[in-house]
Amino acid sequence: MTDLTAKKYGVISLGCDKNRVDSEKLLALIRNAGCEICSDINEAQVIVVNTCAFLNSARKEAVETVIDCASYRGANLEKLVVTGCLPQKFIGEVFPALTEADVFLGVNDYDLFFTALQRAYDGERVNCVGEGCGLADRARVVTTPEHYAYLKIADGCNNFCTYCLIPKIRGRYRSYPLEELVREAEGLGDISELILVAQDVTRYGEDGGQRRLAELIRALTALDNIGSVRLLYCYPEAIDDALVEQLKTNSKLIKYIDIPLQHSEDRVLKLMNRRGTRESYLALIKRLKEEVPGIAVRSTFICGFPTETEEESEALASFLKEAELVNCGFFAYSREPDTAAYRLKGQILQREKNRRVRAMYGVQKALSRRFLRGFVGKKLKVLCDGVDYEAGCFVGRAYFQAPDIDGKVYFNCPSAVQGLYYDVLITSSSDYDLFGRTEDYCTENDDD
Repeated sequence: MTDLTAKKYGVISLGCDKNRVDSEKLLALIRNAGCEICSDINEAQVIVVNTCAFLNSARKEAVETVIDCASYRGANLEKLVVTGCLPQKFIGEVFPALTEADVFLGVNDYDLFFTALQRAYDGERVNCVGEGCGLADRARVVTTPEHYAYLKIADGCNNFCTYCLIPKIRGRYRSYPLEELVREAEGLGDISELILVAQDVTRYGEDGGQRRLAELIRALTALDNIGSVRLLYCYPEAIDDALVEQLKTNSKLIKYIDIPLQHSEDRVLKLMNRRGTRESYLALIKRLKEEVPGIAVRSTFICGFPTETEEESEALASFLKEAELVNCGFFAYSREPDTAAYRLKGQILQREKNRRVRAMYGVQKALSRRFLRGFVGKKLKVLCDGVDYEAGCFVGRAYFQAPDIDGKVYFNCPSAVQGLYYDVLITSSSDYDLFGRTEDYCTENDDD
């Protein structure tokens, strides 16, 4: 038998923040077995690539990353493990073709990690996709900056949007037990911001007969080690009275909500198998703004969905102007095999899809610029994320800015600590970012 505890391990996590949480649990499994985890992939004897397969571009990145990692053979690398969404959905294609890898595990096979790895050291090329039971231990090695972390509260999806592979990769929606999530959050230590994620956080508990997101929020915000909670990926039709009440009254729940609307026009939404309408979306946004003053509503949209007309694209632009969302992401429709939309006639040329994406970003940029300009001359509570050495100042986020997907606040301060909040006087703005200084920095300069 090979002494696997004597090996050095490196993990590369691709894709979304939900994938990141899976990688963090695998890292904890490796660490708790007494193994060494390398921050420098060059030193690793075992490299794990946790893959995304949501879009063709993600699959291409995953394959290229595995091939790149294989180039370390002949130095320290001995075994290459591929996990996650790519093998889960496409194992029939990648196992015979991606010969660079020694072990393949799916999204629920991490409990077989060491067993499969030992088989690889014994000379096998191993496919364990679909054979595991998941990880019962919710321990994690957090890979985000120490003051914030993601909490994955469910897996899978029941929405069956016609463009999306997630149900065929991750399966039906499954909520994790509330008590386990609370223990996991407690085990993260002192966290300024806990970010709840799932393919659809609003349906938490629904698979057990009752939505329990509001209950989960209350339990998490009651923890002394959790400073605040942020919500990502809320399906619009599942935003209920209980959730709105939490946004209104829970001081530790950040007044921010990410609602992937995907489009505004009824015909396109129906083709996407989305249950909303332009009217219902505008009504929801209006309600949130009226009942939760100052709430930041973010969204994502798909441009160039099959048969989308120029008039419908222009109507989406008018929707953006009417809705006045804080920030948006826009994506060109990706034609994915094994989805219902793949078979639709009226596929749009890639260059036209890209043009529509650019047009929507142009509309949203003007809206974001105007929104941010409204903070100039005012003070904002900013969570310090650290130092931006290139900009020569501290960098952080206001309540309407989630990590990686929204803008930032760049600020001058005599001294700032990562994970603490600072009152920042905003002195200028750009299309997506704010700039300012703390009052004591201003006073210090005046004394000079």
